[in-house]
Amino acid sequence: MVLESILVKKSTSPFLIFLVSAIISLVSIFISYTVFKESTGLFTVVIISLTMVPFINRVLRKEEIETEQVGESQGLMERHWDVVEVFIAIFLGMTFALSTVFIMLPDDTVQAIFNEQIREVKIIQGNFSFGNKFFDILVNNVGVLMLSFLFSFLIGTGAILILAWNASVLSTAIGIIAKSLGGIEGVPIAVLTFLPHGTFELIAYFVGAIAGGLISASLMNKKSRKFVYILKDSITLIMVSFLLLVVGAFIETIIMAA
Repeated sequence: MVLESILVKKSTSPFLIFLVSAIISLVSIFISYTVFKESTGLFTVVIISLTMVPFINRVLRKEEIETEQVGESQGLMERHWDVVEVFIAIFLGMTFALSTVFIMLPDDTVQAIFNEQIREVKIIQGNFSFGNKFFDILVNNVGVLMLSFLFSFLIGTGAILILAWNASVLSTAIGIIAKSLGGIEGVPIAVLTFLPHGTFELIAYFVGAIAGGLISASLMNKKSRKFVYILKDSITLIMVSFLLLVVGAFIETIIMAA
C-alpha cells in the first residue's frame, strides 16, 4: 500500500505521520462503508489497524534497540518520548479525520457508519452517571491501559487496535457535542471538553503500549543482552502510566466538575 510505504520509509516527521494517519482513516471509512455496511465503524478500526501494523512494528523494534544502546545515559521519558510523539501523531490524525467525517456527513449516514461507536459513548455515559465517579473512571481507564499493554506485549503491534478504537469513540463523542452546538463552530468547545483530562489519559495509553511493545520486541530479539534492563524500563513506564491516569481522573471528576 502506498500510504503504508510512506509511513515505513519516512517516519521522522510527526506532521507527515499525522497527515498519512488521517488519510488512512478516510480511506478505511470509504472501504468499510462500501464493503461492510452492517459494521462499518468496527471494520474501519480493523482496516486502520492492519494498515498501521508494519509501521508500528518497525517503530517498536527500533525503540527496543535504541533503549539497549542508550541505556541510562538518558532519562526515562527522554528515551521514549520520540515514540510517544509517533503515537500522538497517529492518534490525532485518526481523531481529526473521523471527527470531521462525523460532523460533515448527514445524521443518517453518520448513524450507519458510527453505530458501534455511538452505542459505546452511550454506555460510557450511563456507567459514569452514578456511584463513585472518580473510582469508576479510574478503573475503566486502567482497564484500557492494561489492554493496551497486553495487546502490545502479546501481539507486538496489537495496541494500535485499542488506540484506533479509542480514537473512533473520542471522535464520535466530539462529533456529537459539536453537532449539538451547531457543527464546525462547536468543535473548539467539544475538544476542550476532553482536552484537560484526555491528554493525560491518552499519553498513559501510549506509554503503556510502548512498555508492552518493548518487552515483546526484546523477547523476539534473541540477541538481546539487556532484557532485565528493558523489563525494568517497562515496569517503570507502566507505573508512570498509572500515575497519569490518576491525574486525568482527578482533573475530570474534581477540577472540571467544580
